[in-house]
Amino acid sequence: MQNMKDDAFAKAVEWQSLSPVQSWVLIWARDIKIARRPDLSSRYTQAENNLDHEDPAIAQAAIRELSAVLEEALKAVREQGSAVLAIGT
Repeated sequence: MQNMKDDAFAKAVEWQSLSPVQSWVLIWARDIKIARRPDLSSRYTQAENNLDHEDPAIAQAAIRELSAVLEEALKAVREQGSAVLAIGT
């Protein structure tokens, strides 16, 4: 994560844009959301453990589950951010 953050800040300076930093913050917040929610954390860990499963169907299901967990966490982060912004207005 530190390397990703460093890259984001370097690109922000190079591009003279905050977009890379904003993208990194979203990824960081998504990962924190997964870590703080036991349901997401458990699903993520189980799916991650099945990525290299010898049964291709289980490995494919693990990829779909990882994608679903990441999407759900990102949606929660965005909804939380929207709620925070709405309070400030």
